[in-house]
Amino acid sequence: MAEQIQCRACGTTNPTGNNFCGQCGAFIGPQTIEPAIVLPATKTDRERRAQRQAFVVYAITALFLLTCAILAIVVIIWRP
Repeated sequence: MAEQIQCRACGTTNPTGNNFCGQCGAFIGPQTIEPAIVLPATKTDRERRAQRQAFVVYAITALFLLTCAILAIVVIIWRP
């Protein structure tokens, strides 16, 4: 017995090789398997906390360097 293809629109079985359903006329051409959608991995709470802590450290460091630069400029400008 030849393989049968089931129409996705109406459910009628059709012989292999038909491009269109004999009942409803819907396209039933080559059956392709759609690739699964791969979702990006979500970050765990520990990873989010570590990222937040790193951001705080970088922000404090940037603020410290900016303060040092401003103080250096003030000292250079107001030198007696």
